[in-house]
Amino acid sequence: MKTSTKSYSDFFYRALAAVAMITPIFLVFAAGTLPEGTERGDLIVYGHGAVLAVLVTALVLRAAYTLGFSNAFRIVSSEPNRSVTA
Repeated sequence: MKTSTKSYSDFFYRALAAVAMITPIFLVFAAGTLPEGTERGDLIVYGHGAVLAVLVTALVLRAAYTLGFSNAFRIVSSEPNRSVTA
């Protein structure tokens, strides 16, 4: 598979940006087909929340991939050193 970018990292961020821009537009189109009321507002609010959750999850997984999953798990699971010297 060939991409138009030089590295796969550039492709990931371009795809992430495209999803971040296009999905709210689709949400508004989908909400436009619903009648006025709370369902319409709920779709927009919860839809944007879901999009935000997906984007944050993608960024966290990308950071873990960049660090290496074993290194990322070690950082997360490490306990802080709370030793006090007097």
